[in-house]
Amino acid sequence: MSSTYMQRFIDPFRAKAAEQSIPPADVDEWISGLRPFATLLPYGDGPVVGRWGGNPWLPADVPHPPFTLVASIDCAALPAEATDLPLPSDGQLLLFSGDDGDACCDLGGTVLYVPAGAAVAERPWSVEGEDEDEDDEDEDGPWPVESLRLTIAPYHPLHSADDSDAPEHPCGKGLSRAWEDSQVYPLGERGVQLGGFPIELNNGPIDAVTKVANPRPPASGMESPTDEDWVLLASADGTDMVNGGEQNLISWMVPRQDLAELRFDRVYVHLDGA
Repeated sequence: MSSTYMQRFIDPFRAKAAEQSIPPADVDEWISGLRPFATLLPYGDGPVVGRWGGNPWLPADVPHPPFTLVASIDCAALPAEATDLPLPSDGQLLLFSGDDGDACCDLGGTVLYVPAGAAVAERPWSVEGEDEDEDDEDEDGPWPVESLRLTIAPYHPLHSADDSDAPEHPCGKGLSRAWEDSQVYPLGERGVQLGGFPIELNNGPIDAVTKVANPRPPASGMESPTDEDWVLLASADGTDMVNGGEQNLISWMVPRQDLAELRFDRVYVHLDGA
């Protein structure tokens, strides 16, 4: 991310911190922890890098997962500086989730990677009927289709030490407040966040995944991921999946090494409700 681009976020933060008389050295330390993430929205003037909803386009030998397609991401359209995740340089990442928004929980879901150049065809949900019961066949169908456009923004990892005054962060509360007051995070209806840290509404996915010893058991010969191994691949607005339109965030957590190797058998999909 260019220094000029970063200044759009850093300058307002410095101004807010100065209003609270926070020492510049503490401000600089906070800035050093910034991480980029990509926001994908159905509006704006950025390039189209994905699609919200619709039916997935899959190779003939890949079955439709028993979940709803939330978004398709065109990895080749993402600039390398958009996130600090080990994302593939091309191909499509397809984000699926369960369709039950009754509570904060592990929804069930998965991520599929479709390599660039693979022969694909649109796969309606109804084609995959072997594992569906009659109630599943009565679902409303795929979510409404929207093109997703790219915005890149920095985000600071808000750990517990960062929002309280502690020896390692003597101005933690003030820094946290100055950062949040100076930034605008545009994730809204039918939006996707790639990378960064989640905006926690109630019961965030980081806490949830670290409290579950093995949400997805490792394959033979692989070690179980530690707390530090898990990263946020994506968060998405969950309004379309909840009756009444309550604010919810769907998040896909995955071990970083699994993402680098395009292994998604241990993806943990979580719903966080306001």
